[in-house]
Amino acid sequence: MKKSILATTILLLISVSLILLTFGISERIAIINYNNESTQYKLDEDNKFRRIDMYNPDSLSLATVKPIYDYDLAVDLEDFYFKENISADNKIELLNQELLLSENELNGNMPNPNVLPALVFSANNTDSAADKLSEAVNTAIRNSRNREAPRVSIDLSKISVFRYEPVIINASIYTGDFIKNISIYVRYKSDKIVKKNGDDRYAINVFKVQNSQYKGTYLHPFGGTLGEYQAVVLVQTAKGIYGYTKDFTVKGRQSPPAKETKKIATLEYAIDLTTKKVPSVETGELTTYDAIYDWIRYMKCDIFWAIGGQTTGWTKGINSDEPWSKDMIKNIENLASSKKKGNVELGAYVMSYFAAGGGARKGGYDVSIGYNSETKSLVESRHISLADTKRVQDIIDILKRYDSNPNISYVGLDFIRTGEVDGYEMVDEMVELTGIYVPANWNTMNKQARMRWLAVNRGKKEIGMKWRWFRAHKESLIIKQIKESGIKKKLWAFTLGWAQGQEHGQDPYMFFDAGIDYDAVMIYEANRAQHVGMLASWPRYLSGEYNTLVGNMIDNRLQDGSLRPELEYMKRVYESEAKFNRSSRIRGVFFHDISRMLWSKYKGYGNTIREWANINASIVSRIEEKYSENPFNVSVKLDEKSRTGILTIVNRTSKQQKNVSIKTDLSQALSAIDLDYDTINIEAGETAEINFKYAYGGSRYSSLMSFRVISDSGEENVAVAYTLLHTLIPKPEPVKDESAIIAKGEESKSNSEKNTKDN
Repeated sequence: MKKSILATTILLLISVSLILLTFGISERIAIINYNNESTQYKLDEDNKFRRIDMYNPDSLSLATVKPIYDYDLAVDLEDFYFKENISADNKIELLNQELLLSENELNGNMPNPNVLPALVFSANNTDSAADKLSEAVNTAIRNSRNREAPRVSIDLSKISVFRYEPVIINASIYTGDFIKNISIYVRYKSDKIVKKNGDDRYAINVFKVQNSQYKGTYLHPFGGTLGEYQAVVLVQTAKGIYGYTKDFTVKGRQSPPAKETKKIATLEYAIDLTTKKVPSVETGELTTYDAIYDWIRYMKCDIFWAIGGQTTGWTKGINSDEPWSKDMIKNIENLASSKKKGNVELGAYVMSYFAAGGGARKGGYDVSIGYNSETKSLVESRHISLADTKRVQDIIDILKRYDSNPNISYVGLDFIRTGEVDGYEMVDEMVELTGIYVPANWNTMNKQARMRWLAVNRGKKEIGMKWRWFRAHKESLIIKQIKESGIKKKLWAFTLGWAQGQEHGQDPYMFFDAGIDYDAVMIYEANRAQHVGMLASWPRYLSGEYNTLVGNMIDNRLQDGSLRPELEYMKRVYESEAKFNRSSRIRGVFFHDISRMLWSKYKGYGNTIREWANINASIVSRIEEKYSENPFNVSVKLDEKSRTGILTIVNRTSKQQKNVSIKTDLSQALSAIDLDYDTINIEAGETAEINFKYAYGGSRYSSLMSFRVISDSGEENVAVAYTLLHTLIPKPEPVKDESAIIAKGEESKSNSEKNTKDN
């Protein structure tokens, strides 16, 4: 009887867990007030209070394991790949990936957050396989001049394409000889070197349309070079191999490069801001929501990008006619009309295709279909299908609403993508466009079987890479449609940092070609090793004058590494800004997001709003120094033994800087900072050094101090430093004439080394 009751109880618990998972309840993240020691405004998250982007939305991309289709299908398991390397033609070797600091910084265990790293790389352009193939193609083209050569007419779908557009190559062949084989290639027009196709192979799949007509599809590979190309059709008969060509151009689009560094704070928050209290920058007293603008300026940011549209299953009032959260629209319009906005440029963005909690159905959209490899079944994902035309129009409508507001300067897109393992409802369009080979019984397979075939076979290299290319193509067409709808404000998109977003169907080059003006690359949700991987892959991939931005998330859980999380946060921004573009500079940084700085417990225990604001202001100051956008260079050096330090200020201008003031901030265990001077004059090109002392309160542990240098005209430069990064441990006294103890010490040392190796 007891066993029966126990079994029933276990089954009941499992059922409840599945229900909670289905409705996304387990995805909630608590929101907490900025002051960790006060519970006055602490919020326990429930159906009303829910953070809109989860720790990793794709980790729970499939909202249910209940199969919506069931179909058995035999699969060829050969030629599977799981960790393929998608790269541009150039093979880049990055030197000393971990040595990203200056020589001075390498002497210490911890980095100075006010020092920027440098970029080094080398390139190798050789490709012996392409050289051999190119020679064979040249020979075939010469053979086509012979009298016995077949007559071939080549027709291209377009003679000038952007990188997101396919080139359909149609060939009509007229000959009395038996055709043994037909191959289609693409090569550079200038040097005649054969070009890889979008699936990372040289040959293009050829299909017979009718008696004498054949076609193939060229997909310009991710990161492929712009310029003039030739489609090459090779025809083999008993008399030889003959080659024929037709020219076309691959072009790109670039938005005018930003002249100065873009410094952006973001807001990703689902709650009506008028219900929130924000502390004053000056007094710390709680005040109205629009004090957010004061914190944005305090972070030295001049742009504010806030979410203004989302569709979820738990948001009240969402339906097919009104698919957007009313609270978010209200937030944007309040922020736009706020008197505190001042010179801060406001941008509004929408969560494009992520619709958690059943939002797709509630909003009247087609759901993106995913695949659960454990149950081997098709399932509904938490995304809206890229093929849904209603969603595109709804995005256009809300962005036009913001575009028409004179107090809004930018409009943006987030989640302009599928999940990593969904989107299979587009299988027929993908197969037709990309020209992949499918089973012989394809036309007799039902839609569910075709979706499952793609889901399982996306592991094959050709299918997997063309599947990624197709989704990037679809997303680019959506961006193009939005851009051409009459939007006049600058358009940006948040994109994934890992593998340039290609695993989810994103691509920076394609998105720029389609119409975005800024690509805001999210470098977060990566561990230290993955971050180093991004530092290697991005300069290999990105080159040119593009408005690429990098941003990190205020969330200590995501800042793993050998440093304390706040320094790791800073280091990752510095490294990404320095390295992501191999031939030009990154055009700006963004900090994600101000709601996490104000109310999230994940900003770190004991960390205050001012601490994170000063960290972000220091990052901005270092980048301004790097690009000569600040009148000062500022650095801090501490002497932990005497609890003193030196603040160094360099006047970079050709004029005397009068009445330069210095304001200090301290946090956590620090109780006071005493400067020798808080106002000085600095001659043109001269350096001033100001001594200071600092003191701890009742406890003593690593804490942040901040120095804000302000010119007479109001320009600011902020530098920060953490105390006690190098703990002072006295050296042990040497052991004299105690061989037994020495032997034991050597044994311990040996064991320690062994343990280190084992770890």
